[in-house]
Amino acid sequence: MKVIVLGCGSAYGSPMIFNNWRNLSPNQPKNIRNRASIYMEIEGKKIIVDTGPEFRLQVNQNGITDLDAVFITHGHYDHIASLPELSRACTLLNHPIEIWSSQETQTELKQVFGFLFKPETENSPSLLWRTLPDCGNFESCGITFETFQVKHHHLHCSAFRYKDFAYVTDWEQMPEKGINKLQGISTLLIECNNGLYPEKNGHSDIENVKAVAAKIKPQRVILTHLSARVDYDELTQALPQGYEVAYDGMEIK
Repeated sequence: MKVIVLGCGSAYGSPMIFNNWRNLSPNQPKNIRNRASIYMEIEGKKIIVDTGPEFRLQVNQNGITDLDAVFITHGHYDHIASLPELSRACTLLNHPIEIWSSQETQTELKQVFGFLFKPETENSPSLLWRTLPDCGNFESCGITFETFQVKHHHLHCSAFRYKDFAYVTDWEQMPEKGINKLQGISTLLIECNNGLYPEKNGHSDIENVKAVAAKIKPQRVILTHLSARVDYDELTQALPQGYEVAYDGMEIK
């Protein structure tokens, strides 16, 4: 299995619009962050989680030439803005692409991108819409994954596990079902939007992450979905052993 962090930034990326670096050092290249997304290559299948505003650039910059499925975590703009790109992707690749999302998220997607739920032409390859369980197993491209939901603002966000790797983004509360699903993993890629600065904004901080990690004891914790308040070097220096800060283009094997 190979994972590439296509983007590790929060909803506004970094630097933010108008070249605003907020708390970040502009001299650290790892502070330049696209919106959160990952690429997974498993048993020859190519899967991307979330399609934010930089999706096309992320795919091109990382040399991705094919795509079998997309998992959508939730309906916020920074995770779905480039969904319309996938209709053209089907045509260019000449095969359909599976799109997985929870029933809650799919309801939002139909309101925003209703036109995507029909093929461009009767005979063209189309998007194959699939519904994630709120908690349980699902099979995409012949591969079995696990999923569960975490609370994020007023809605829910789907998290994913494949064998001993898990990806959790956009969360403020980790349910007991989630803790159970994460038992036995070795690598946890998880949102730490607020870093060292706790805030009640629907997101997590390092203390939230530590509390979860203490219950599941992964060997490796990688922090992602980082806001412009979270400087790469400052956070890295404050972390205990076994913790890392993600950066765009980071490869996890």
